[in-house]
Amino acid sequence: MGKKSYFVVDGHCDSISLLRDGESHLVNEYNFSKKYPQLQFVALFCGGHGQTEEDSYRLAMRYLGHFSIEKETEKDLFVQVRTYGEIEKAFAEGRHAVLLTEEGGSCVRGSVKIFDDLYAAGIRIFGLAWLSNGLAKSNRIADGETDDGLTSFGREIVEEGNRIGMIFDVSHLSDRSFYDVVGLAARPPVATHSNFRAVCGHSRNLTDDMAKKIAARGGVIGLNLYPPFISDDPEKRTLEGLFLQLEYGLDLVGENCIGFGFDIDGVDGDYPPPLDTSSSIHDRVIDAMISRGYSDTLIEKISSGNWLSYLKKNL
Repeated sequence: MGKKSYFVVDGHCDSISLLRDGESHLVNEYNFSKKYPQLQFVALFCGGHGQTEEDSYRLAMRYLGHFSIEKETEKDLFVQVRTYGEIEKAFAEGRHAVLLTEEGGSCVRGSVKIFDDLYAAGIRIFGLAWLSNGLAKSNRIADGETDDGLTSFGREIVEEGNRIGMIFDVSHLSDRSFYDVVGLAARPPVATHSNFRAVCGHSRNLTDDMAKKIAARGGVIGLNLYPPFISDDPEKRTLEGLFLQLEYGLDLVGENCIGFGFDIDGVDGDYPPPLDTSSSIHDRVIDAMISRGYSDTLIEKISSGNWLSYLKKNL
């Protein structure tokens, strides 16, 4: 039998974009646990195809404005956190918490000052580019379409992030940019929402060497629910397929650097069956781990412990 109580930490969702589209609140029926206090990383998605730098910047500012209103109107549901001490306090009170992140990189518009302003607003994890269908949208930070790695400005951003305390997310980087960040970042980089390329060959997933590099640095890999990242075989894009990803990762890098990074609001409603939005996805995955006979210790590490250990050292 599993323990009666866990914590949950999830490395990525796009829920903040739904505030703009009229979603009632971040703590919805499926994105947050109904059983356990949860820390959710919530990304400002700024840098998709078709967005100019100005578009991305204005979108980031709108997201921050919507979030500021939401955290006040829904203060009984969640609290924003910026430090590990604030996470501990929220969990001790049995409350959900939100840590802001950024995805895409373009919103800084070539300005270190804007990057610093995002940190001041509470963003603690920064994604330098956005990769989709094998191509990264190039920006001033990472030249993803030709895979030339970080630009000179990108290296400047990493240096500034090292100075102020920013953590860098490698989930959407091209391969060469990944290795640039791993070599330059002062804090262990994280892959907030990526799976393993050996199990599913999508370019958004990590090669074995990449996963080992993250583990060697002390980073965390958050497993992603998006079915095309789970398996190359459409028939295996299921919850069982997600467990195949998990088991592969455990064999490859061990049990101390894998967590959740489900990208629940970024999968366009396409969930690995039998998961759906009728109830908390996190609770159902934990229940599935219990039913599969995972130990309490391993469930605790994957559901929250590995992320929390990382954040205690690096946030």
